[in-house]
Amino acid sequence: MSDVPSDRLKTDETAAPPRRPVRRFLVLLIFLVSFLAACSLLAIEATEPFSRSEACTNCHEMQPVYDRWTKSSHYHNPSGVKTSCIACHLPPREDHFAHLLSKAKNGASHGWTHFFGRGYDPKTALKTVLDSFPNERCTYCHNNLLAQSSKPAVGAVHAIALKRTDTRTYACVVCHHHIHSKEPPPPEKKYYDEADNSFCYDCHTNFKKEPFVLQHQAANIACYDCHGDSLPHADDEENSTPPDIMFTKDMVNDSCGKSGCHSKSDLQKTTSHKAWYAGADPDKKYCTDCHNQHRLDTRQRKWDKKTRRLISRDGQDLDPDESPETKPADEMGM
Repeated sequence: MSDVPSDRLKTDETAAPPRRPVRRFLVLLIFLVSFLAACSLLAIEATEPFSRSEACTNCHEMQPVYDRWTKSSHYHNPSGVKTSCIACHLPPREDHFAHLLSKAKNGASHGWTHFFGRGYDPKTALKTVLDSFPNERCTYCHNNLLAQSSKPAVGAVHAIALKRTDTRTYACVVCHHHIHSKEPPPPEKKYYDEADNSFCYDCHTNFKKEPFVLQHQAANIACYDCHGDSLPHADDEENSTPPDIMFTKDMVNDSCGKSGCHSKSDLQKTTSHKAWYAGADPDKKYCTDCHNQHRLDTRQRKWDKKTRRLISRDGQDLDPDESPETKPADEMGM
């Protein structure tokens, strides 16, 4: 040893320990993760027969629930897509571990209740589901809620629900809970005929497909209910006579909220209007800020909506030196 240089002895003594145990640990870890992933995939495929909705009826308690599901929109819908039980009641299959864990836990719990429990209480089961059902199970499929709502009010509620994830008040199942809780509602009966706007459509063809008009038309509210008969307006081939009733922006809310239509007391009770009455969005003050504009894209004639005086014809001001009081409101009204 005396022949070995002292600096070499120091180097050997301070050298780092070999890294073989670390490498071995990483190899084992990778192998274990891969093995578990493979097992989870095999388990999902092996349990596929139990993932079908028909398998849920092995427990007789689920038969009424299954029957109601077959009458719901998750079974019958225009797209032809059938949404199975596990699609809603388990995490998505793509999340393998969570899906398997939830399936095992629910299977064991439901099996115990079926064979050894004190009886199945549908009301208690429903409450348990509604109190804990995550919105993510719904938005996994319904992932474009703001694209095209059936009604403006529905779109407003969805917009709030997507933001207010901190409360169950706006949980999806608060409104959409009829699939298993009760028989699907029967088709709505029509207690009235649709309004006949054909007289106005002779000229105003652009309003035939406007949502604002169609919604009122379905409720038997015709053009003349808001704008008057306007017969002189219809008979004037020069189109210089205005409709009987026109609306500036500051008249819109009072018109919509008049007796027999959208009363303020009723609107304040609806979830979609609470934020509006609270002034949540200062830029939206009038009904038509949300519920369509309902106005002509191009106008050959413009009138002062309060005095009913013709102020513009074919884009030309008739009296450029005189500024009508309601011209700014005319640009924003109906």
